[in-house]
Amino acid sequence: MSATQSNPLWLAPMADITLWPVRKMFFRLGVGLAHTEMVSARAIADKSYVAYNALYKHPEEGPLVLQLFSGDVEVLLKGAREALKVNSFDVLGINMACPSKKVMASGGGAALIHCPNLASQMVKELKTLGLPVWVKTRIPSHDLSDVINWCELLASSGADNIALHARTPSQGYNGKSDRKIIKEIAQAMPDMISATGDVFSVSDVLEYIEMGCVGVLLARGALKDPFVVVKTLKSLGYSNVADDSPEFRINVFRSFFADLCDIQENIAMPLLRRFLSCIFKNVPRASYIRSSLANAGSITRARELYDVFVDELKLTFQF
Repeated sequence: MSATQSNPLWLAPMADITLWPVRKMFFRLGVGLAHTEMVSARAIADKSYVAYNALYKHPEEGPLVLQLFSGDVEVLLKGAREALKVNSFDVLGINMACPSKKVMASGGGAALIHCPNLASQMVKELKTLGLPVWVKTRIPSHDLSDVINWCELLASSGADNIALHARTPSQGYNGKSDRKIIKEIAQAMPDMISATGDVFSVSDVLEYIEMGCVGVLLARGALKDPFVVVKTLKSLGYSNVADDSPEFRINVFRSFFADLCDIQENIAMPLLRRFLSCIFKNVPRASYIRSSLANAGSITRARELYDVFVDELKLTFQF
């Protein structure tokens, strides 16, 4: 594995979420690396406006993985080449994990698990562009030998890192990620495996690290509590970790609101609502405040309300 991340806590790719304002916020919290949302290689190749928006990289971001999906090698390669004309990325990622019917119907995402020759060719071709290639994948089954064979195929094809989500495609997000399998694979393939799936707490991250995973991807857990990043880095013993004070939290969200004002309104408000459960958590009138922000009508008005509520509370709360 090769990349320039400073620590093993990484922001996972999340559709309609990991755009630059969200990534920038998590870099401020301390993640060592982030992913773009999963982007269609065909949409990039076709110069789709929406796809190009997803490629924007803010100057204050850290190491960034471009997460692509496709069911066609040539389209994947063309999309990656076009993307690299728009922005520089540290890693090229192939999504072989998404279980959505729409993505799988295109031959991309988790459908590639059932097409090992195609998956192998994708990794090999993407490597010709000169950047590390990472694969995010699910497991083909709960049979350890199947998983080992699959991961070894990806590694022998040139994958520099395999982010393993230990659910099968048919499981969706039901049940629990099979941590025993991740432990076995991480120990069988040192320095190759990162973990994703069911990461909600500091202890979840620590468990994966102790298994031998070189990285842990934060997804749904980070939406519920972004400050799990700060708490985890402190538990891992990293220096220069942000002081998780009320003032720090206030300023993190204040910057987030300011960044949201720089993107399209129809994207900004849905992004804000994703994080409302953790804004003003455990403070007086929290439900009322979150409802006011959600129904502000515009991100500019929501930003104004945020400052009003912060001033009213006089920094006397803990959240």
